[in-house]
Amino acid sequence: MAVNDTYESALRPPGGPATPGSGRRRHQVAVLLLTNEGFRQTEGGVARYVHNILAARDGAATSAEARGVELSWHVAERASCGGTDDAVFAAALRRHAPPGEVRYHSLADPRAHAWEVDHFEHCLALGASAAQVAITVAEDTDSVLVVSGMSMFAMTARFLMRAADQLGIDATYVHMTHNPVLRPGGDAELPETYADSVMGHLARSEPRVCVGWESFWMREQYQQVYGIPDDKFLFARAGVPTGADKFRRLRPDPGLLRSLGVPTDRDLVVSWGRGVAEKGFELLIDAAHRAGDALLPVVLNPFPNPALREHARDVGSPAVLLDGQDDQVLSALCQWPRTRCAAFLSEREAASVTPIEAALMSNGGGLVVVGVPAGVYPELIEHGATGLITESREPGAVADTLLAVRAMDDEARAEMSRTAHRRAVREHDFHTNWAHSFEELLDRHLAVIGLPGFAPAP
Repeated sequence: MAVNDTYESALRPPGGPATPGSGRRRHQVAVLLLTNEGFRQTEGGVARYVHNILAARDGAATSAEARGVELSWHVAERASCGGTDDAVFAAALRRHAPPGEVRYHSLADPRAHAWEVDHFEHCLALGASAAQVAITVAEDTDSVLVVSGMSMFAMTARFLMRAADQLGIDATYVHMTHNPVLRPGGDAELPETYADSVMGHLARSEPRVCVGWESFWMREQYQQVYGIPDDKFLFARAGVPTGADKFRRLRPDPGLLRSLGVPTDRDLVVSWGRGVAEKGFELLIDAAHRAGDALLPVVLNPFPNPALREHARDVGSPAVLLDGQDDQVLSALCQWPRTRCAAFLSEREAASVTPIEAALMSNGGGLVVVGVPAGVYPELIEHGATGLITESREPGAVADTLLAVRAMDDEARAEMSRTAHRRAVREHDFHTNWAHSFEELLDRHLAVIGLPGFAPAP
């Protein structure tokens, strides 16, 4: 079965567990989210996902009530040793973790500087710190459901299970597959792979530890490397709120683009994301230049990117480099009639949503989404139907694909864009996917801890 055909089978119809008898005190479950973004660092894909989960608490509460359960919400974030903007931090807490509704816990940051690369000792320290938060949370609840989204927290599983056994805590741990794991042929030097190894082998045999797969690519990696059985995986497909304002149709705004230095008389290719080398922005500039800049690159990063600017200057590229722009600018670019393409060229992405955002922002208006044959891109982009996948992650192959997009007639681009938009709405809506994920997380948690009167859905 092709990857793109397996989505529907992954979404099993909810059966609904038996509700414990009325008149009994509801079982209290504390949900603890572990994150490295969202409050001290407010931007980024992880931050937005954490914010989306916290904003969906009402739906989760309804699912919990049907199971005879009440929820409390906690989020633990790695402290920024480099400092933070106090006003931005306070505003993020008020908006996404309102007092009395979500309790925020700060985790010790074992690094000396915010820019320091993690070592395995850092993963150990973070794992111990996160487990200690879980122990503290357990004092005021019946059981604790810990959800981790990054491999830097993978050691939490080991510390949490030991504490649960020693202190008599009912707890389960779900590891979301955000980072690629150690796999044959490479990556053994990354500290996260050592932490993942501890968690991965624990998940294979420990009922209280399981893995939430955010993409089929990541599920296959974890299964190949650690031999985790099928029943230890939970659906956790990444998604975006498809009804968000940034996806509404806009009128073309040439004045806005010109004010940013974007020429309105050129065909464009856009890309966006964190300004780090692995995201492939330098590759885009090289490929576009090799194609004669037939599609002018416009790159948006959250912060100034001096290295990319220097690279564009060295290459002689006329690329437009923007930073700090909001979603309105991104939507305006994706819907601009002469923006032919949105290209995403990362070395590896475990659960990227930028191709989905591009399809939604375009509103079926003719934008073609391009990706490379790496990570999750071939899963998100059906070559020839919802976008194009380059033959390789090399400048020449990317250049050929950019020229192929430019050569497409308007109707062919529009049909591909409309197909991509329909699929994004159908398969990648955050609220649909998260509701399904949370019910699976909660059902497994209640079954594993042995809640009296609870029967999981068949």
